[in-house]
Amino acid sequence: MAHCFRKNMLATLCSALFLFPWLSEESLANNNDPNNIMQAKIESFGDQTVLNDFTLGKGSELKISSLRAISGKTSLEWDWQAGSNIIFHRDYYVPSDQEAQAVWGRRSTPLFSFFIYNETPIDDYLVVDFGSKLTPYNNGAAGLKVKLNFKGWRAIGVSLNNDIDYRDELVNEDDGFVRVKSLGNRFDSVKFTAPKSVKQGRFFIDHIMLSVDDARYQWSDYHIKTRITEPEIKFQFSRLPKANQAVLQRDMQTVEQRFTDLLLNAPDPRFTENIDIDYINNTFKSFEVKKNAEGIISGRHVLTVKQKDRYQIRYLSEQDKALFDQYIDLNDYSALMYNISRAYHKTTDLAKRKHLANMYVLLTEHLIDQGFVKGSGLITTHHWGYSSRWWYLSAFLMRDVLEQAQLKQTVADALLWYAREFKASFDMIVTPDSSNLDYYNTLARQQLALLLLEDDPQQKLNFVNSYAKYVDKAIAQIPPGTKDGLRPDGTTWRHNGHYPGYGFPALPNMALLANLFKGTAFAFNDQTYDLLKKVLISAWVYTNPDIGMAISGRLPFVSEDISGVVDAYYWLAFANNYVQVDTELAAIYLAISGKSAQQSEQIFKQKIEPAKLPQGFWSFNGGAFGIHRYNDKMVTLKTYNSNVWSSEIYVEENRYGRYQSNGSAQILSHKKAKEQGYLENGWDWNRMPGVTSIHLPWEQLNSPITHTLMLRGETPYNGTSALQNKYGMMASYLLSPTHLKNFDPRFTAKKTVLAADDHLIMVGTDIRSSHNNKDVETTLFQLSSLNTKDAIFNGKKVITGKPQAFTTGDWIIDGSGNGYLITDVKKGFVVKQNQHSIQGTPDKRYAGMERKATEGVFSSAWIDHSEQGNDASYEYVVFLDAKPEQMQQLANQVKNGQKPYQFSVQGNVHIVQDNLSNVKGYVFYSSESIQDDLVNSSNYPSIVMAKQNGAHLVISGVTPDLNIAGEKHPKPIDVKVSIKGQWEAIKPNEKVKVKNSGNNTELIFSSYFGIPQEVELRKK
Repeated sequence: MAHCFRKNMLATLCSALFLFPWLSEESLANNNDPNNIMQAKIESFGDQTVLNDFTLGKGSELKISSLRAISGKTSLEWDWQAGSNIIFHRDYYVPSDQEAQAVWGRRSTPLFSFFIYNETPIDDYLVVDFGSKLTPYNNGAAGLKVKLNFKGWRAIGVSLNNDIDYRDELVNEDDGFVRVKSLGNRFDSVKFTAPKSVKQGRFFIDHIMLSVDDARYQWSDYHIKTRITEPEIKFQFSRLPKANQAVLQRDMQTVEQRFTDLLLNAPDPRFTENIDIDYINNTFKSFEVKKNAEGIISGRHVLTVKQKDRYQIRYLSEQDKALFDQYIDLNDYSALMYNISRAYHKTTDLAKRKHLANMYVLLTEHLIDQGFVKGSGLITTHHWGYSSRWWYLSAFLMRDVLEQAQLKQTVADALLWYAREFKASFDMIVTPDSSNLDYYNTLARQQLALLLLEDDPQQKLNFVNSYAKYVDKAIAQIPPGTKDGLRPDGTTWRHNGHYPGYGFPALPNMALLANLFKGTAFAFNDQTYDLLKKVLISAWVYTNPDIGMAISGRLPFVSEDISGVVDAYYWLAFANNYVQVDTELAAIYLAISGKSAQQSEQIFKQKIEPAKLPQGFWSFNGGAFGIHRYNDKMVTLKTYNSNVWSSEIYVEENRYGRYQSNGSAQILSHKKAKEQGYLENGWDWNRMPGVTSIHLPWEQLNSPITHTLMLRGETPYNGTSALQNKYGMMASYLLSPTHLKNFDPRFTAKKTVLAADDHLIMVGTDIRSSHNNKDVETTLFQLSSLNTKDAIFNGKKVITGKPQAFTTGDWIIDGSGNGYLITDVKKGFVVKQNQHSIQGTPDKRYAGMERKATEGVFSSAWIDHSEQGNDASYEYVVFLDAKPEQMQQLANQVKNGQKPYQFSVQGNVHIVQDNLSNVKGYVFYSSESIQDDLVNSSNYPSIVMAKQNGAHLVISGVTPDLNIAGEKHPKPIDVKVSIKGQWEAIKPNEKVKVKNSGNNTELIFSSYFGIPQEVELRKK
């Protein structure tokens, strides 16, 4: 049969829509699917009747076989002769990519896929044709070729709109004949044509499917060519250290032994060890992996996490869902392999060891038979590390068993092939993409395990040395722009911003690697150690023990807990190049793990007191947030800007979380957030504590972007500053986007906070909306009544009922003991009521995605800005650990015109003088000159803080602008602040220049990555 194909080059993916999906405004995913494209059309060959749907060409025989299968227990067995064919008849509708995207809500494409088992590699092709009313003798309208150079199962998948070869067809149009692709939006025949170069053979075909898939997930491999090719890994080697070979070999063996000991004995928060032999046997039995007398392997189908996307599980028929539920996620499969490998090393019973080795080998052979081998793309293995991490580690521990079974090289080749998604790391050459936190979370240790499978001692030495040098430099680098990695202020970036949900799983592995290489020729540099320590201490500061909701990304009610990072403090405490134990990190480890000073002597061989909870203020402009700590309270002050996103909203998760960073101020005591009022059931998503927002119904609050929204601001200058590591400020200029549905383009607010000791001064001005501030409010607090006390309003408990109004001179204490002194508010409300809400995230991802209605009793308080209309403002003070007597006394003073602070506005500058701490703060929302007894001007939007005591002055300055626009490396910005009088530095700071100019002094703060600088001055 002659085929005249040409490659369709018209479809090109726009990567910007994946990285920045907010660039495309889409309506929410709708249920208008007239062609039912979201339900996968699957043929799993479970009974004989399906044979009636085939036409057989000469030389072909078909039957349903139980020898091999992907879905269920049977597949299609095709005995063929050279060039013979079979035709499968089914009516298929092929949506355009645009239709698929409109229905699913993300970049999508129709995927045609099937599984084929080849018993003998053939240097030829299987040809697949698509068309209408095909016969053994005519050509398809389009098709593809599958290289048959393999043995075992292979998954074949292509985009019908972007990857297949089309026959040209001439169409008569008004201005002449035009060539178009001839496969329309429907076809009814799929023809499989056997290779011609071999006389005869046998294939098994299973699981023919047409479905809607993510447009990123059709990858080329050694058998099929698609538009997306992931380049293979090519190791780059570093020069060996200047030491004799014997020393280097000894150090390499030390690293290998340490690694083995760590895998077998160290706890892993991401893995639950269960080496009970009955558990292992029962789990193994449930996988149904067997090998018969002829060597044919059978067992449940294994797939990875992102391979599930193409099934559109929510829409599967009941029959197909039952078959799908029999599949095994590679994560679970390889977890059993890892448990087997640990059990193998931890038992001395020779019979058990042999039994465990046999199980491990059979599980490995099943993976190979399933197609988990070099060159087999499995359509996609995106997010590979999440499914495969335990396979790498188990292979290292079972390397001798694999060698004896003659499988080690095959496994090593496969593990390297599938890691090509992380080529930027596995190549072992530092690039801007080398600090990927997912790599350190899922594959950094795994790469070392892979490299240690090498037999040749010299090559293994080259591997270990190059790997150590690579991870050392990659961890230490400050990446350009918004790329993944650690930042100089202690933040951890993933998804283009600070993200503890990704940073916390990566940090223990980074610290463990530092520990592995300590004291050897491959030890990390001091710069790397110092940055890791900075990041770990920062994590200790911004957790209590949970992180604040505002920095949780897309999971505000599944907060990261510092206990998940505890091992990082332990590993890094022992990894210092100069001291046996870093006592600061060791003390934090003791505090997090709940261990005593007495226990420290056994752990660290010296007595170390557990660290006390942090006290003071820290600025983290890498995340546009600040942390204020007082006693056991932690306040997370959070804003966003043009460099730092507000929140992460996914198709499934956090749909109503747009206000997380609208100048929020969440207060957490030292216990789990869910134990102190922060519960999702009944939560009003409009009322994040501290935020100024437009209160919207759920259908309007729901993100207008179907898939991912990570909204950035209109200005780079929102952020925080600190003074003496004790006092702090937040500046938040809210400017609503103009291009998103259900976002008011005229909504604005300027919000300033000054934090000192036990109180926070909260002020806001310039609050406006398109509807004269209708439904605009500033939330003081919102707490579930399930585990907090009743709020107190002017001395009386707030019980369930109608909202009670408050105004200037009133006071409230919330259910966690935080007081709110109302110093300038026209009208607000406090209430305890049953609230009806909706889940931000469904119970089960990928399996329904229905969001349940929720309800719960909450106490809340908010300022109603509709009372003022546009240009509204507010002032109140939060007191941590407040007492009713204290609040009443302060309220009486307010009623007498005595606030505990002074607040003024000059142009675009907020000036706050705190009378209680004698700290004065200036937020320059633009460069400006002002009339003030100390500060004259700032040349740049900035935050200036000062504490003066006569002739003594401590002053700090910063611009929160990270200066990373255009994905460039951050560079310092000079912030020039003029102050009255002639001053000189008592303790010079090289990052603050002090210049006298007449009766004034000019201070030039070198602001790098939003890190505040300060200087101590005295009058001349």
